[in-house]
Amino acid sequence: MIVGICHRKAEDFSGALCSPLRFVKVGLVISIEDRQKKGEIKLKIQYKSRNVEISDAMKSYFEKKVEKLERLIEDPAADVEVKFEKERENSIVEATLKLRSIIIRAKENTTDFYASIDGCVEILEKRFKRFKERYTTLKREKVQPSQPETEVEKEEKVVKIKKFVLSAIDVNEAIVEMEMLGHQFFIFRNVDDNNQINVLYKREDGNYGLIIPQ
Repeated sequence: MIVGICHRKAEDFSGALCSPLRFVKVGLVISIEDRQKKGEIKLKIQYKSRNVEISDAMKSYFEKKVEKLERLIEDPAADVEVKFEKERENSIVEATLKLRSIIIRAKENTTDFYASIDGCVEILEKRFKRFKERYTTLKREKVQPSQPETEVEKEEKVVKIKKFVLSAIDVNEAIVEMEMLGHQFFIFRNVDDNNQINVLYKREDGNYGLIIPQ
C-alpha cells in the first residue's frame, strides 16, 4: 500500500496547490478509477469545479474522509457529486449524496479547501445518520425517491428555474427530506390530504409550519 504525506502551507490552499507527495513506500500511484474497480471505494465519486483546479491530493483527501460514511451506506447504487468552488477568499466544497430513496446535500465554506472538506463531510455524515434514524421510526415501508433537480438559467429577473417531481409522502417524511437537502422549505403531495400539494417550511423558533392551499 502506498501512503502519501502532503506537506501543505496555508497559502497553498488558496490555489488548491500542494507540495510534492512524499511516499512512505515506493511504488506506482493507484488511480481513483483503479481503486473503484477493486472495490476499495464503494461510492461513485464525480468531481466538478469552478474557478479552481482540483488536485489529486484534494481528491485523495476527500476520498479518505468519506471512508467512514461509505461503511454506513448499504445502497450499491449510491454516488456522490463533489463541487469545489473558489470565490475570492472563500474555498467552498459542496457534496450531494444520491441514494435510491433520498438526496442528501452538505456545503462548507472556509478559507481552506481541506478544512471545507472536513466540515462538508461531517455535515454529510450527520445528515445521513439522522436520515437512517428517522426513517427507521417511520411506519411506511417505502418512500418514493426524490428526483434530481434540473436547473435552467434565465435572463432578466428570473435567474434560476428548478423542475422536479413532487413526492407523494406524509408530513414526517417531508421533514426528513427537507432536512437532508438542507432547505428551509419543501413542496410535496401530502398523502394524508388526498395527495394535495402542501408546503412545509422551517420556522425561526426551530419548529415547522405547513401551508395548505384552499
